[in-house]
Amino acid sequence: MTDNSSLFDIRKWFVAPGYVLFFLLLAFPMVMEVLYVKAVLFGIALILTGIAALTRAKLALHHSVVLWTLFLAAVSFFFVLRGFFLGTPGAAEAARVYVIWPLIYLVLVAGASRPRILLGLRRILVVATIFIGLQGAVYLLTNLGVVPWDRFADLLSLGWQEQSFGFHEGFIGMQFPGLNSLPFLVPFVIAALATGARTRTHKRLQQVWLWLACFLGLFMVLTSTRRALIVVTVLAPLLTWCFLRFQPESEKHLARRSLARVSLVLALSVVVFIGALGLVYQFNVYDLFDRVTQGFNFGPTAFDSGANVRRIQYLALIHGWYQHPLVGAGHGASAYDVIRSGTMPWAYELSYVALLFQTGLLGFLAYTAGVVWIYRMGIRVIRTGGELGASILPIMVGMTGFLIANATNPYLARFDGIWVIFLPLAFINRWLLTENQTRTSILRNTRPVPG
Repeated sequence: MTDNSSLFDIRKWFVAPGYVLFFLLLAFPMVMEVLYVKAVLFGIALILTGIAALTRAKLALHHSVVLWTLFLAAVSFFFVLRGFFLGTPGAAEAARVYVIWPLIYLVLVAGASRPRILLGLRRILVVATIFIGLQGAVYLLTNLGVVPWDRFADLLSLGWQEQSFGFHEGFIGMQFPGLNSLPFLVPFVIAALATGARTRTHKRLQQVWLWLACFLGLFMVLTSTRRALIVVTVLAPLLTWCFLRFQPESEKHLARRSLARVSLVLALSVVVFIGALGLVYQFNVYDLFDRVTQGFNFGPTAFDSGANVRRIQYLALIHGWYQHPLVGAGHGASAYDVIRSGTMPWAYELSYVALLFQTGLLGFLAYTAGVVWIYRMGIRVIRTGGELGASILPIMVGMTGFLIANATNPYLARFDGIWVIFLPLAFINRWLLTENQTRTSILRNTRPVPG
């Protein structure tokens, strides 16, 4: 099919709303100005998935994916009911995030079961990283006085009220919409550069886009000075190496050499970026390092205000968990005398400790089992090798980085944040469906012919 005729391919236009929705989830999380646009796109994507299911007479979902999702939704429903029974302030919101939205995403996983769509989602990840990097660069240049029109930066963020910029002693701090997606995107891009050479679809132009996304993402890591983002970026090569160990021997050697080259280029890029920032502003790598390390000081004499807040949260949440160790205080519960947000009193930066407090040991182990299953199946896909194995590896690295950052930031407890869990699930679902088809074909071919 020629490029011109492909523009009129109805199948491509069917998946376009899903791509736009995914881009908005990445580039504008928590931005209320596009909430209704996201809602409409979710509805369109669900309708198109339903139409596709009717034409095939079934949803393209493997029973393992369905059972795990329904199991965790049922677990969540129990703790939501417990929250309603105990009168927790966030039980209704928890019902949406932990029960309803996982079921919606499950249907969308069925809609993304084709390899062409999964490849398109990977491309959206790269495009979103580039956009977020450019968005942050414009915001930085505007506050440095290089770009004179302040309104331009506001337009790029769609007027998000939480956007902020600050000059600190030795470093710069920024907050803009897409920054919350970078704990996934930056490790993903780094891992994709190390593994992309093994995919048939990897072309030189695609590598250029990956490098551009990597440099822009790395620059945002240094200028935003978000501790969790810095930590997962530093860990990204190590995480990539850990997942590379599960690749087939025929792919592992080349990928490790590629990872070594990528790590060297990244180290040199950090030196260049720090030098450039030092020319524009009194950027000091020692002050940046001190800021990161202070964030891990939970002692009572810590100088960092954020670390002190997390320490108080930890003590209060653990004390609350002691009162209900097995089943917790219910979804949407808030710890006694520790309210972090007036509008969302059940939300805490220490999201995993809050989950333990709200669902107890039984609930926490149930959610952990679901994540462990995703890792187990993702590793199995990587071990099979080929294009799907190389494609899911950066996704698994990105999810790991996001889960690490989620320990001190409640990124996952939002409808536009749980895509991080369901994106690798879409790749796993595709692999499981392919394995089923392969086994069925083998059984048919080996079935004895009646005498």
